[in-house]
Amino acid sequence: MPGWAKLARNVAGGLILLVLLILVAVWLWSYPPAPGKFFKADAAEGTGPGHLLKSEAFKRGVPKGALARRILYTTTLNGGEPATASAVVMWKPQEDMAAPQRMILWAHGTLGAAPGCGASMQANPFADVPALGALLEEGWVYVASDYAGLTTPGPHPYLIGDGEARSVLDAARAAHELDELTLSLETVIWGHSQGGHAALWSGILARSYAPELQVKGAAALAPATDLPAIVAETETAPIGRIFSSFAAKAYADTYPDLYFSGIVRPEARWQAGEMAKRCFADARLVVPLLLAEKFTEGSIFRGGDTGTSFRKKLAENIPNRPFGAPVLILQGKRDDMVSAKMQAGYARERCAAGETIDYQPFDTLDHVSIVAPDAPSGPALLKWTRARFEGTPAPKVCPK
Repeated sequence: MPGWAKLARNVAGGLILLVLLILVAVWLWSYPPAPGKFFKADAAEGTGPGHLLKSEAFKRGVPKGALARRILYTTTLNGGEPATASAVVMWKPQEDMAAPQRMILWAHGTLGAAPGCGASMQANPFADVPALGALLEEGWVYVASDYAGLTTPGPHPYLIGDGEARSVLDAARAAHELDELTLSLETVIWGHSQGGHAALWSGILARSYAPELQVKGAAALAPATDLPAIVAETETAPIGRIFSSFAAKAYADTYPDLYFSGIVRPEARWQAGEMAKRCFADARLVVPLLLAEKFTEGSIFRGGDTGTSFRKKLAENIPNRPFGAPVLILQGKRDDMVSAKMQAGYARERCAAGETIDYQPFDTLDHVSIVAPDAPSGPALLKWTRARFEGTPAPKVCPK
């Protein structure tokens, strides 16, 4: 073999090896980072939910002039199984810090279903939080749960209302144990997308699970409400497949009569399993998107008895029980993840059930822009929240 041919073969072999090494490196990098020591703590036997285990100063992404602490606290999952979760508590120092400060409980949208995906572990932990600066200027304290299972050992209750709500409400209880703050029991809950689902369920469970909290209202931006309808509309799209993998993992981990291999069809099982191990955040999203777009077709879900049982469980997690407080629903008409038509139908049903629903649609907003810093939903959210804290009777505005 001529010398130039040997050289070409060696160069080609080296390039192939380099490409393989890069692909392996990207594949391993795309998994979420392991949560650090802060997220591990043993609660004393008999410790109930909502108790502070530890806290530390938190500075990443905190707005100028504000202070924050990350907390680790006890909570419970469906059925009362003990768990731990983390949250960020943030405030802007006021002239009279001895006066009780009201809380806004923030429930974030979908970030994943595995440890390492929690909002407080992200490069921008306050992304997609509407009216955050104005919230702090009002003197309200921001309390944002990471939910169980996203920074702590799983399972994560993704789109499982009972488990999500417990994480949110227990964050408020634990925040009361911080020495740095004097907190009021008066609380309003905000949430977006998955977090909107969590906010609504928090309103449902608050009276029975955390009756000491004075929940004045729940505000949900593009909330995931009619889960079977949302899944049916999105499950064949790439992003819908990613969200489907999170739901399959969470439901299989939570409900004894469900299992992952029964929920997911065989041809998509490996892809779904790998997507469920990753986060829906930052540049690492490139790998689950590639899996969803290039290596999966149609829905990941299978039929049969387990598939039917899974969809029945989705229906059980529609937030359609009595709310203990007024509800605000902000919905973009251009939303392609949670359709405005579906949302209006849900709001009409809750209005007909006697709930105090204020439904506000926005013609130009979609699922992401509804939480943009300059979106008109922000002022609407602030106005409604101020009125709840002031004790003004909540309006009932139902879609036609």
